[in-house]
Amino acid sequence: MEQQKHTDDGHPSTNVRITCPTCKRLLRVPIMAPAGRPKFFPFCSERCRLIDLNAWLDADYGIPARPDEESEDARTSDEIPA
Repeated sequence: MEQQKHTDDGHPSTNVRITCPTCKRLLRVPIMAPAGRPKFFPFCSERCRLIDLNAWLDADYGIPARPDEESEDARTSDEIPA
């Protein structure tokens, strides 16, 4: 049985298990101590962080968005013959 560790202020230290978004490697991250998180959180390494950044820069990822209402109004006014 694993013994529970305590933080400096006496509270039990609890870890949560997460997976690296890039390589799916399992990480244990302390909940209460942000300073104890991995340097490249939420990634396991700089390599995984850079792979993810490159995917964003290459437009492999995207955030779905609706066209602005102003853009729709501009399009409809352009389509109406004068």
